[in-house]
Amino acid sequence: MTLGKFWKNALVAASLGAFMCGCASEARGYSVPEEFCGFEVQEAALSPVLLDGESLADTSQAGAGYVAFCRIRIDGRIAVTVEVRESKEGGLHPEDWEPANFKDGATARIPSTEKALVGSDRALTLAGCEDPYSALFFRFFFDPDHGVETEQRVADVEAFVADFVPSVKRGVGCTA
Repeated sequence: MTLGKFWKNALVAASLGAFMCGCASEARGYSVPEEFCGFEVQEAALSPVLLDGESLADTSQAGAGYVAFCRIRIDGRIAVTVEVRESKEGGLHPEDWEPANFKDGATARIPSTEKALVGSDRALTLAGCEDPYSALFFRFFFDPDHGVETEQRVADVEAFVADFVPSVKRGVGCTA
């Protein structure tokens, strides 16, 4: 391939990519935030678990016993809720970690976690710490009317969890 043909093909590919991105973003009148709950999050991880809509509202609430409690609403509808708590006992009862209790649930191996359970509309994770917490317990809820195939939705939820948990751990100084 000549250098001229290479640049011509690269320009066509870039134009097509920009066009395709423009089409996909038309369903969303908001920008995907770079932070959620006060912690950095990658757009590629957060965007797939959000809904199409016009406006996004990110709310955080400080509560007793919570390291973080946050929600993203799209046009007033809850798209994502995350609760993070310190867990000295390892989080919940053993039966709460049963995949059968989750819609499309399955155990997952997620870096930075000791235990993870992921489904199409929620997830649980436990991440060990040495300091300042003994462990962090994460509970995630996602809008169940997501509009994508179940396998893809579970993969999207897992990718978000895999991105978000280490960000929180870094943000609160959780060392493991």
